[in-house]
Amino acid sequence: MAVETQEALKLAACIGNRFELQTLAVVCQKPEEDVAADIWGALQEGLLLPISETYKFFQGSSIIKEPETYAITVSYRFLHDRVQQAAYSLIPENQKQQTHFQIGKLLLKNIPAAEREENIFEIVNQLNYGIRLIGEQKDKDELAQLNLIACQKAKSATAYQAASEYANIGLSLLGENPWQRQYEMSLAFHDLAAELAFLCGEFKTMEHYIQKVIAQAHSLLEQVNVYKIKIQSSASQNKLTETVAIAQQFLQKLKISFPDAPTQKYIEEVIADIDKQIQNRNIEDLVDLPQMSDPKQIAIVQILNSILPTVFFSNPSLFPLLVCTSIKLSIQYGNTPVSAYSYSCYGVIACTMWQNVETGVKFGQLALQVVSKMNAKAVLPDVATALGSMILHRKSHIKETRGILQEGYQTALEIGNLEFAGYNAHIFCINSFWSNQHLPTLKQETSSYCNALAGFNQLTSANYCRIYWQSTLNLLNVTEHPSRLSGEALQEVEFVPQLLEANDLYGLYFFYLSKLMLCYLFGEIEAAQNYVVKIKPYFKVGSGSVGEPVFYFYDSLTALEVFNLPSSDKSEIFQKVEQNQAQLQEYWAKYAPMNHQHKVDLVAAEISRVKGQNLEAMELYDRAIAGAVENEYIQEEALANELAARFYLDCGRNRVAADYMIDAYYCYAQWGAKAKTDHLEKKYPQLLTPILEKREHDNSYNSFTFTQPSNTLTTTNPFLDQASVIKASRTISEEIELDALLSKLMQILIENAGANKAVLLLNNSENWEIVAQCNNNNSCHLSTIPLAQSKTIPSNIINIVKRTQKTVLLNNLEQDNTFTGDPYLIKQPPKSLLCTPILNQGKLIGILYLENHLTTETFTSERVEVLNLLTAQAAISIENARLYQNLEGYSRNLQVQVQQRTQELQENNQHLQQTLQQLQQTQAQLIQTEKMSSLGKIVAGIAHEINNPITFISGNIIYARGYFQELLELLNFYQDNSSASSAAIQEKSQEIDLEFICKDLDKLFLSMETGSDRIRQIILGLRNFSRLDESQRKRVDIHEGLENTLMILQHRLRGNSSSPDIAIVKNYGQLPSVNCYASQLNQVFLYILTNAIDALNASKARRDCPTITIASQMQNQESIRISIADNGPGMSETVQQRIFDPFFTTKPVGQGTGLGLSISYQIVTKQHGGKLQCISQVEKGTKFIIDIPIDISRKEGTGNREQGTGRSNSALLS
Repeated sequence: MAVETQEALKLAACIGNRFELQTLAVVCQKPEEDVAADIWGALQEGLLLPISETYKFFQGSSIIKEPETYAITVSYRFLHDRVQQAAYSLIPENQKQQTHFQIGKLLLKNIPAAEREENIFEIVNQLNYGIRLIGEQKDKDELAQLNLIACQKAKSATAYQAASEYANIGLSLLGENPWQRQYEMSLAFHDLAAELAFLCGEFKTMEHYIQKVIAQAHSLLEQVNVYKIKIQSSASQNKLTETVAIAQQFLQKLKISFPDAPTQKYIEEVIADIDKQIQNRNIEDLVDLPQMSDPKQIAIVQILNSILPTVFFSNPSLFPLLVCTSIKLSIQYGNTPVSAYSYSCYGVIACTMWQNVETGVKFGQLALQVVSKMNAKAVLPDVATALGSMILHRKSHIKETRGILQEGYQTALEIGNLEFAGYNAHIFCINSFWSNQHLPTLKQETSSYCNALAGFNQLTSANYCRIYWQSTLNLLNVTEHPSRLSGEALQEVEFVPQLLEANDLYGLYFFYLSKLMLCYLFGEIEAAQNYVVKIKPYFKVGSGSVGEPVFYFYDSLTALEVFNLPSSDKSEIFQKVEQNQAQLQEYWAKYAPMNHQHKVDLVAAEISRVKGQNLEAMELYDRAIAGAVENEYIQEEALANELAARFYLDCGRNRVAADYMIDAYYCYAQWGAKAKTDHLEKKYPQLLTPILEKREHDNSYNSFTFTQPSNTLTTTNPFLDQASVIKASRTISEEIELDALLSKLMQILIENAGANKAVLLLNNSENWEIVAQCNNNNSCHLSTIPLAQSKTIPSNIINIVKRTQKTVLLNNLEQDNTFTGDPYLIKQPPKSLLCTPILNQGKLIGILYLENHLTTETFTSERVEVLNLLTAQAAISIENARLYQNLEGYSRNLQVQVQQRTQELQENNQHLQQTLQQLQQTQAQLIQTEKMSSLGKIVAGIAHEINNPITFISGNIIYARGYFQELLELLNFYQDNSSASSAAIQEKSQEIDLEFICKDLDKLFLSMETGSDRIRQIILGLRNFSRLDESQRKRVDIHEGLENTLMILQHRLRGNSSSPDIAIVKNYGQLPSVNCYASQLNQVFLYILTNAIDALNASKARRDCPTITIASQMQNQESIRISIADNGPGMSETVQQRIFDPFFTTKPVGQGTGLGLSISYQIVTKQHGGKLQCISQVEKGTKFIIDIPIDISRKEGTGNREQGTGRSNSALLS
C-alpha cells in the first residue's frame, strides 16, 4: 500500500469510524482531489467503503472535479472497527496525543465560525485528547469555552452523560481561582454541571455544584437556576415538605412570603384581588401582554411556578396564593413563558374552587395560546399537566386527555424536564384507569411508565403509577384478596407509611380511592365504608380531578348498599347521597354528561330501589346502561348490569336477573377483569348457569350457549352437503333486488335450518324492524313492523343478541327454563330455537330468529355451521341490495336501466341468467365510478364513431372542390366552343342561375370546411376529457383539462330570458405538466363546475351577475392548487360538514345522486394524495380548493380531508 494511503488512513482513523472527505482534507492539509487520490487504493482494496455514490466525483486522479460539485459531501467508513484500529495502531503511542491535538487545531482553524457549533463535537473531542499539551492558561480558557458549547449541545440532545463529561473537562481547564478569572464561564459550567448531575441521578454531585454557586454567585438572581434544580431534585425524591421549604427560603430573600396555613378568608381576598384586575379584560386578551423584562420578577415567577405541583400535592391551601401571585406579576410586568403554566393553574382554580368550568376552560385555552405565541416548548409539559388533570375532562371525554398528556410526556423527555415527564405520565395512568380503558393494555402502559419514571428517579410520580398498575393487576388476576393492593407493583403495608411520611396527600387520596372501588366491586362493603372515611381528610387535594366524581359515585353506592341494615341511619344516608348527587349533577354531569350522567342515573336507580320504587328503578338501570354503552365506559356498564341483576333477583324475577347478570359478566370479561368474572361465578352461579354449563360441556348445544358467528365452515362433516350449501349461497349472492332477496333468503334459511318458523330483523339506522316472516308451508310474508310493536318473537332473546352480538341456542325449552319468563315463550313455547346475529365487517346489520314447534335438538352443530355460512353471505347480499335500492332512488338513469332489464326478463325467461349478470355488472360499475365514468366512456365512444365519418367528409371536401372546379372549367370551355347548342345552353344557364352557383360554390365549400373543423375540435375536446386511452398516470396540462370541461358545459353556461349568461373568469398561473390520472381529474372538474352552475341557476339573489372564477397557482415546489369559486347562495355549516359524504345531496329526489363530490374527494385524496377543501359562506358563495402533487408517485395514497366553516370564510369569499 502506498505511503500516502497509509498516512491518510492513520489520520482518518483518528477522526473516527466514519469521516468526510472535506474533514480529512483539512487534517491532511491537502486539496480534496489529492486526498481522494490518496485513499483510492484503500477503496479498491475494500478497506474503506463509500457511504454514498458521491465518491464517484473523485474516482482516481484522472477525474477532474467540476466547479458545481464543490458543495458535495463525500463520506466514507472503515470496513470494520478492527480495520480502523489497525490503521490507528500505525501511529506511535507517543505521537497520538500530538496527532489528535493537531487535528483539532486544524479543524478549528479551517472550519468557518458559522459552522463551528455544528462540528463542535469533532473539534472538541480531538482537542480534549491533547489537553496535557496545552501550557498557556489563555489556551485552556479557549478550550473550556469550546467544551461549554459542546456541553450545551449534548444536553439539548439529551445526551446527559456526555454533556456531564464536557462540563467536568471544562471546569478542570479553568484552573485555579476560576470564579475570579472567568466568573461568567464558571457560573455557566456550575449551573450545567448541577443540572446534569440531577438528570443523571447523582444527587450528591448535584448538591456539591449547587453549594458552589450559592457561595460564589455575585447576586441572588444568579442563584435562580440552581435553586430550581434543587427544588426539582427534592420533588423527584418525594421530599414534598422540604421542596416547599427550599422555595420559601429563596422567595423570602426576594421579599416574597406566604403563610404556611392560610385561612379561607385570606385565600378569597387574594383571588378577589386578581379577579378585580382581570374583570375589565377579556381573558383571551392576556396573551397580548408585553414580554416580562425585569430579571427579579422573572426569577420570582420561575420559582413560584417550579413548586406549584408540589404545593398542590402536599399543601393545597397554598396553591391558589402562589398562582395568583404569579398571575399578578404577569399582568403588572408582562408575560414570560412560565406565565402559561400560571394561567393553566388559574383555570384549575376556576374549575375547582369556584366551580366555574367555562372560565377554567378559557384560561386553559389562554395557556396554550401563550405557549404558541412565545414558542415556549419548554412550558408545554407543565401546561399539559394542568389541562390533562383538571380542565379538559370537565367538558370532554376523559379519554381525550390522553393525547395531550402523551405529548407533554414526550416533550418533557426531549427537553430534559423529568419532573413534568413524571406528572404527565402518572396523570395519563390515572385518567386511563378511570375512563375504563382495556385492562391488558392499561397494564402494559402503567408498567412501562412506572419503570421509566423509576429510571429517571421520579419516585413521586412513579408511586402514583404503581397504584394503578397494581389495581389493574388485581382486576386482571384472581387473588385471594382482590381488594388488597399487594403484588408486583407495590406492597400496601410498606407503601402507605411512605406516603404518610412524605405527607403525600395526593398519593393517599388516590390510593384510598382505588381501595374504595375495589372493596365495593368485590362486595367488601364494611371495608369500603372505612375507606370513605379515610379519603375525607384528603378530599381537597383530589378536588377537580377525575377522582372527585368517582368518589361521589362510590360513596353513594356504598351508603345505599347498607341502607336496609337495622343499624343504618336512613336519613343520614339519604342526606349524604343527595349531596353527592347534587355535586355530581350540577358541577360534573351538567358540563360533561358523557363522563358522568350514567353515574348519576345508576345512583338514582339504587335510590329508587331502596325506596321500593321499582318501575322508576327499572327505567333508571336501563338508562344508566345505555349511557355507559354510548360513552364506552365498559366497567360502569358492567356494574350497572350487575346492580340491575341484583335488583331483579330481589324482586323474584330470576330469569330477567339472569339476562342482566350475563351481560355484566361479558362486559367485565371484555374489560379484562378476570378476578371480577370469577367473583360473579362464585356469588351468582344460579344466574350464570348457561355460561358455567357451556364451560363444562363445551361441545354440547343442549343448553343455552353463546357462539361467535363464523364466515367459513370450520369443520369437515360427512353429513354436511357442501355442494348444496354452495348452491344456496350462490343463489343468495345472485339476487340484487331487496324484496326478492329477502323472499329467497328466508326460504333457503328455513329449509337448511330445519325450522318451521323464521323471522328476519334488520337494523334501519338503529331502528330495528321485522322485514320478513316465513313458515315451512312456503308462505313468506314481507312487511315492515317495528320490533317494539311485535309480539311474534321473544324480545328478551332478541335484546341479548343485539347487546352481545352472539348466537343464542336453546335446543330443549322443555328442560331449559332460562328464558321462560319471556311473554312470547309463555304463550307459544317452541321445542327449540336459534337466534343469531347477521354481521357485515363487524357491524350488526340484522338478526335471524328460527324456531321449531315439533321437535327438540333441531338445530344441530351441522345446521349451525350451514347457517353461519349462509348468514355471512346474506349479510353481504343484504348490504348490496340496500345499496342498490338507494342508488335506484337517486339515479334516474339506473332506474331506466332497471326497468329495461325487468321488461327484458318478463319477455324472455330463457335469458334470465344473462340478464341478471348484466344487472350485477351495471350495479358494480355504478358503485365504482358512478355515472360520470359511464358518461366519459360514452363520450369517448361517440367521439370515436363521429371522428371516422368526419375525417372522411373533411378529407373528401378537398377533392370535391377540385372536381367541381374542373367541371366548371369544362362547362365554360364547352360554352365558349359549342355554337350548335349555345342557345339552349344559354337558356339553361339562366334558368339555374349558373353565375350565382359559380360564385356561391366556393363559399359553400368554405362553410363545409369550417363546420367539419368545428366538429373535429369538439371531438378532440371530448376525447381529451374522457382520456379512456390513458389508464395509467401521464403528464398532462391541467389547463387543457379545465378548458375541455368548460367546452362540455358550454351549453349550460348560456342564459335565457329569465337569467343572464354565467361568466367564467380565468386566473391561470404558470403550471408545469402534472403526472396524474387525467380522466379522473377531469371528472372532478366536471362535478365541481356542474355543482357551481346548479347553485347559480338556483340562486335568486345573484341572477344579475352569476360568475364562476377558476384560478391556478403553484402551491409549493411539489404541488399545485386549483380553485373553483362561484358567487351563488353558499352553504350552511351543517351542509359543509357532510358535503363529501356518500349519497348526501341537497337537490330534490331524482336530480342528484349525492355521489359526485364523494367520488371527487376519493379521486383527489386517495388516488392523487392531495387535498380537497370546501369553503363556503351563506349568501357569499362557495369555493372548492384542489391541491395535488405535481408527481403523485411521491405521495401515492395519502390525503387529508379539510373543510372550511362559515366563521373562517369571510376573507376567502370577500
